[in-house]
Amino acid sequence: MSEKGKPAFRRALKYIFFVIIVAAAILALKFFFDSRTVQTYTSPLRQVSVTSAQRMDLIESATFTAYVESEAMVPVIPFVNGTIETYEVQAGDFVEKDQVLATIDRSAYELQLAQAEAALGAYQSSYDRLVQLVGLGAATDQDLDTVQAQMEAAAAQRDLAALQLSYTSVTAPISGTVIMADQAVGDIGNTQTPVAVIADTGDLIVSVSVPERYYSTFTAGRDSLSVTVHSSTSGASGSAQIISIAPYIDPTTKTFKLRARIDDPSAFTIGMYVQVTVDYATHENAAVLEESVMLADGSVYYVEDGVAHYLDCSDSLHADGRFIVPSGYEDKLFVYDGQNSILDGESVRVKEN
Repeated sequence: MSEKGKPAFRRALKYIFFVIIVAAAILALKFFFDSRTVQTYTSPLRQVSVTSAQRMDLIESATFTAYVESEAMVPVIPFVNGTIETYEVQAGDFVEKDQVLATIDRSAYELQLAQAEAALGAYQSSYDRLVQLVGLGAATDQDLDTVQAQMEAAAAQRDLAALQLSYTSVTAPISGTVIMADQAVGDIGNTQTPVAVIADTGDLIVSVSVPERYYSTFTAGRDSLSVTVHSSTSGASGSAQIISIAPYIDPTTKTFKLRARIDDPSAFTIGMYVQVTVDYATHENAAVLEESVMLADGSVYYVEDGVAHYLDCSDSLHADGRFIVPSGYEDKLFVYDGQNSILDGESVRVKEN
């Protein structure tokens, strides 16, 4: 080989040697990656807790607020005017029917009665004399009729004066408890202002304003409605019987009146603020879940074969913190813990209860 060809040959050897080294490195890397154990990461399944629907009677109800009232609440108003001389009652007293509550100054009415009796006596004397004169022919029947009419008018005036005098004793028209008594001796009693207000505390009612949407339900199922009255302040609770349901809806408030009589009024007081619950439908042996299982959009998740499934329950019937499971899903296992972090179709692991 000539001296000129030696450098080219050396360069070729270097190139071939470089290629061999690179190829060997590639083969070594391929062998390394092909033979090593690949570590893969699998995220753990989300854990959820499940529950099944329970069979029970679910009662649909609605709760409203009202004040306890007396069925008979009577203002006692004097029938005559005058100064109050005696005042016998105070708020909280129990009074019997016809018991005197107050007396009004009698003097003016006694004078009116005396005047009427005197006038009647005068006409009576005139009439008696005329009867004798008519018998003697000294007076006519017309004269007698005139005096008789005057005597009868005087008798009516006497009776009116006696009645007004009796009204100076202001009596209770019913038996009951005095709930207002704000008059006093020396006040002027008059026919516009009650001397007391009496209520029958043995006959208490509630009058409830019910929203219009319940009207058809309540009127159609009136005989099956059940009413309970409860005071959260005193803890008193008792049943009540419906007296009436208004036959119309107030167009200004969009409500109608429901009145019910409390069965045992002894635990309640007139004016007491109460909650009135009306049960209007019963679903017997229904499959129900607690509302805590439900998401904010009204949906729930149930688990089947380790997979979570979405179920819309927004139209389900709710009552007393529970809702009825849609038909066909009564035997599913529903997620009650972890339902806010799973997706429809996601595999999950059920916690041991």
